[in-house]
Amino acid sequence: MGIKFGEKLRNARLQHKMTQAQLGAGKYSTSYISLLETGSREPTMEIISELSARLGMDREVMESWNTPVSPDEAEFVLLEHRARQSYTAREYTDAEASAAEAAVVALRLKNASAWWNMMFLRAEALRDQGRFEEYRAAAEEVLAHPLTEESLALKVRAETLVANAYLGLGRLHLAVDHALTAVELGGDLPPHSLIQISALFALVASLAESGQLEEAWRTCQTLSAAVAEGAPRQTAGNAYWAIGNVAFKRQDIEAGLENHQLAAQRLLPASDIELWARFNKASASMRLAAGVVEPETLECLERAELALSVIGGTLNDKLELQLIRARWLHLNGDVEAALEQLRPVEANRDALPPNFQGELDLLSARCLMGLGRGTEALEQLRRAQMVFAEAGAPNRAAIAIELATEIRAANR
Repeated sequence: MGIKFGEKLRNARLQHKMTQAQLGAGKYSTSYISLLETGSREPTMEIISELSARLGMDREVMESWNTPVSPDEAEFVLLEHRARQSYTAREYTDAEASAAEAAVVALRLKNASAWWNMMFLRAEALRDQGRFEEYRAAAEEVLAHPLTEESLALKVRAETLVANAYLGLGRLHLAVDHALTAVELGGDLPPHSLIQISALFALVASLAESGQLEEAWRTCQTLSAAVAEGAPRQTAGNAYWAIGNVAFKRQDIEAGLENHQLAAQRLLPASDIELWARFNKASASMRLAAGVVEPETLECLERAELALSVIGGTLNDKLELQLIRARWLHLNGDVEAALEQLRPVEANRDALPPNFQGELDLLSARCLMGLGRGTEALEQLRRAQMVFAEAGAPNRAAIAIELATEIRAANR
């Protein structure tokens, strides 16, 4: 697709003093017009005919926007194609590099829509490599771009992108702030908008990680209603996954198991094995955190380990799975094996987000307590309390304080 189309469509719309909603009224959603303008969707001949008529221009003129005419445009098209193909193939390093190159070419072309689209893709590729600080910087750059302010849909997408970046970094209060902004802005989008659903995902996760469980549960009800009818299978699966996570955190085991079962019915390995792996890893983690040590929990853990052995994964993925395996061993009474399982995780703790570092310290302390090594456990708990407090998770910090108080009382 020629990169001129989205930019020229936006300019033509603005010249006619039309909003995206007005241009698409009765036929195309606001979010779909936004996707056309950012180059995320390719216009068909039917769409070109309809939009050219609404803008009062010759169809042939609009058709000409869809053809690359300069060497820079041709280079951009090749780089964009490579970036998207690499991302689809989960070759995230190449996807990030190609998207970054494409964004540079877009700047030369003075094409804001093309730049925005490629920077967004670059941020997602950085996220999927676990390079969260670079991801945050790229997401903030997208949010600060003038084009973002011109479109409600782009603004919601950018705020969601930044929220997820701060969530990955464990800076939970900032994640909540940006996710709240995204959801509030997204309230003006069409009902059941996938852009708004993505914002709700970010808000649920941010609230839950920061310990604001009742607010997270209320947001879950909104998310559940948004995917109740007509949502794509995978989107609905992700929603039930998120809702189940919050239920487990609230110790509502029945609701947690029910929603994760609904998610498992929709997130299938044949459709997306990487997503299936992440879901099983998260489900095992949530079940164990809630004290559910049934055979189904071990099955989730083993499925995640198997999938990761097939697809590879980031260092973070491997460390998180080792942490989950250690929690399983601890809950089943094999404390020494659990502590041994945590050694390689501790050796790579700096690669983990702060909230996971806190969980590592908390679990290490529990294991040490089980072995009667209270003095060492106190040091782990002190570090856990500090990490959780800085990450904006006071409820988890309070658990560290309670355990430390228990140790000191036993030593008196």
